[in-house]
Amino acid sequence: MSRPDNIEYAGGTTIEHIDASRRGILSRAPAWWRQLAERGTSTQPAAAPAKASPAKPSAPAPQQRSQLPVIGWVAGTCCPGVSRPAFAVHDGEKLPEQFTPNALEGILRQVRSTTGSVPLTWGHDGPFVATTAGLDLVFRMDRFCGLEFEARLRDTPAGRKALAEVDGRSLGVSIGFDKTKSWIVERDGVGRMRVVDEARLHHIALLPRSATLRPAYSAARAYGLAGSGLACPRDLMVSAEAWAFRFLSYQAGARR
Repeated sequence: MSRPDNIEYAGGTTIEHIDASRRGILSRAPAWWRQLAERGTSTQPAAAPAKASPAKPSAPAPQQRSQLPVIGWVAGTCCPGVSRPAFAVHDGEKLPEQFTPNALEGILRQVRSTTGSVPLTWGHDGPFVATTAGLDLVFRMDRFCGLEFEARLRDTPAGRKALAEVDGRSLGVSIGFDKTKSWIVERDGVGRMRVVDEARLHHIALLPRSATLRPAYSAARAYGLAGSGLACPRDLMVSAEAWAFRFLSYQAGARR
């Protein structure tokens, strides 16, 4: 990921502004975009090649992690809008990608199950920053931004490293997934693209500023803040959604 010199901050952005932006995007969007939004989410691509991922890095047991002090929070979006072209092994093509509501709902069922866990990592294949085991990492679905997350940062080496870069600022977000079912379609204004209808989430990653890899989704961003509060500050997600809407409105045809 290239160093983001044009980071947008939350200052001046309100929930009312977000809601107004949502309504404007939907009214200007093509029919296929509105149909997906009415089914429960906006156009949602997948952010990484559809291939098996390597073994997850080790992490403290949930019981041990839950006893560590909380040092901050991170919130963001995982895969809003249409992705950059991504290569998929199963079809051998490099195309923009988009999740269907069915795929995202399947991911939510997966991460909310009691078997296994999904981590937030510091870079792809890096150390765990948080995991769904113990509820330090939780996911939800937004009608427009699709899969969103909130993560409680604990006082671990990875947590401190992530907080040092994201506190009061933002970082790119990337996701890794496998076991996908997809097809290729032709869309007005987009061209040939891959629609992902089934996926199993392997991990999401905060991308350090020094990383050479850019997020597959330009609209995917996470904001963070130091603190030991019991709940994630709402402003963090508002900032992440405001960043996403800038790209979603462009992709929906609102060039300005």
